[in-house]
Amino acid sequence: MKKIIPFFVVIFLSSLPCSALALEKNKVGVIDMQKFQQESKKFQKIRADLKKKFEALQKKLDKEKAGLAKLEEEFKKQSMMLSLDAKQDKKKEVERKRRYYKYLYTEYTQEMKDAELDARKKVGKEVEKIVGKMGETGGYVMIFERQAPGLIYYDDALDITEKVVKAYDGASQ
Repeated sequence: MKKIIPFFVVIFLSSLPCSALALEKNKVGVIDMQKFQQESKKFQKIRADLKKKFEALQKKLDKEKAGLAKLEEEFKKQSMMLSLDAKQDKKKEVERKRRYYKYLYTEYTQEMKDAELDARKKVGKEVEKIVGKMGETGGYVMIFERQAPGLIYYDDALDITEKVVKAYDGASQ
């Protein structure tokens, strides 16, 4: 039994350099998604389209808010001169307009969140396909996202963000 233990220790120690050499042949890549978003022209176009949609919805919301403010101002000015019934009617109209404004605000907010989520999913799937192809053709064993939990340090030589940007911007244009 005592002769077998050193034998296994020798085998284990001799296998360490082999595994270290095997790791050198395996490629690992890292993608910085923030850098990707800043440098990708296709992503910037998607962002600009979302911004235009947001601005259009914001313009509609601002117009509705201005109408509500005008109605409230009229109510304040006329409240002393109106009869009790007319005052109640005007107050109901203001409240209805206020509820409608809140409704629009929540609807537009949800619409923008949904549009942003859809865009993220679409871009994410496209990037995932591109990275998958790069991994297969480039001989990568693993490709990480820079913000991935557990990734504390990486050598800049592993950064393949620019390759991904070029492949993404070049795809389906």
